[in-house]
Amino acid sequence: MGRTDLLIVLVILLWAVNLSVIKIGLRSLSPHGFNVLRLGLAALAYAAVLLLGPARSRGAKKGDDLKAMALGLLGITFYQVFFIKGISVMNASTTSIVMGTTPVFIALLATAVGQERLAPAAWAGIAISFGGCLLVVAGENGGLVFTWAAWRGAVLILLANVCWAGYTVFAKPLLDRNSSFRMAAVGTIAGTAVYLPFAAGDLARLEWSRVPLAAWGAVGYAGLVAVFLCFVLWYESVKKVGSSKTGIYGNLTPVLAVFIAGLVLGERLAPVQAVGAAVTLAGVYLTRSGYRFFEPRGARRVCNKT
Repeated sequence: MGRTDLLIVLVILLWAVNLSVIKIGLRSLSPHGFNVLRLGLAALAYAAVLLLGPARSRGAKKGDDLKAMALGLLGITFYQVFFIKGISVMNASTTSIVMGTTPVFIALLATAVGQERLAPAAWAGIAISFGGCLLVVAGENGGLVFTWAAWRGAVLILLANVCWAGYTVFAKPLLDRNSSFRMAAVGTIAGTAVYLPFAAGDLARLEWSRVPLAAWGAVGYAGLVAVFLCFVLWYESVKKVGSSKTGIYGNLTPVLAVFIAGLVLGERLAPVQAVGAAVTLAGVYLTRSGYRFFEPRGARRVCNKT
């Protein structure tokens, strides 16, 4: 456990808290209305630091700002469109468990683009993790009901996971030659600008004087902590240890988020959901690290020594 590991664990903890914070904000604000406020706040903070901060965070290699903007469409615009609508119709606990499959999508995409290769155990882990998700969603819907109304939230969160996997994996080449802050800032500013049309109607209907203090606090935390701070730390980890090793820490999110949602929101998992959560986590672990079980013991010792 080094400094990078500790920082990414901090990010996962802050994001786990953020799921409950968002649910508090959504009590008073519409999904897109809440999102555009917190993203706008984060974008303004990024822009201020780019203009006034150290010179090393301002420049980028030729053409990389455009690529960071494209990543912003994945990690900000489309991710947020799917994520905020998904969490608005699901409990924070259920959302966190479905989001826990993100490392699976990162592994699949990293394999597809040639960054790594999936072992046979990983394919079994992928099937197991999605089986666990099936149990989790079934527990919230009262059974295996395959309708859009029952599965809308889960499908939207899974689509958000795909976007986040792209945001993470495709960022690695850019981060090898640019600052983490610059790439996170450019992506967030561009992604927020493109997100605005999705929220324009909600923003126009917003009654500013009726927004309670708790909602403003949720906007502040979700914007300045969950986006402005955490996106930079996430990119810093991707830069130093790679997308897959960073993504594996997402396994902690469901555990922490369920615990926090229980304390803050009073949410409780049904027994079948608890089983589903355990199955999902086991599947994700098998996807990322299951190959170790099939390594010859001597080879593993040599690997550890090196």
